Amino acid sequence: MDVSALLTSAGINIAICVVLVSLYSILRKQPANYCVYFGRLLSDGRVKRHDPRWYERFAPSPSWLVKAWETTEEEMLAAAGLDAVVFIRMVICRLMILHL
Repeated sequence: MDVSALLTSAGINIAICVVLVSLYSILRKQPANYCVYFGRLLSDGRVKRHDPRWYERFAPSPSWLVKAWETTEEEMLAAAGLDAVVFIRMVICRLMILHL
């Protein structure tokens, strides 16, 4: 196995991942995208449109990653419905099978 090819591939994948996570983090804070990312919360009245300071909108923040990681099945069921919970369970089962 060529170690340099492996490191190059890992570097490219990590860089793409960082770019996509940063873009998501920035785009979800833009006022024009509230209806895309927070549609259900806006319709339920749980989130109000607010315009953060201009520099906060363009700074990536990893806080959504922590919230996504700590979300329970009950919270997913309340927010996205049964399909999201079933999907997550399928992913977990597949990961368990791969690790066997």
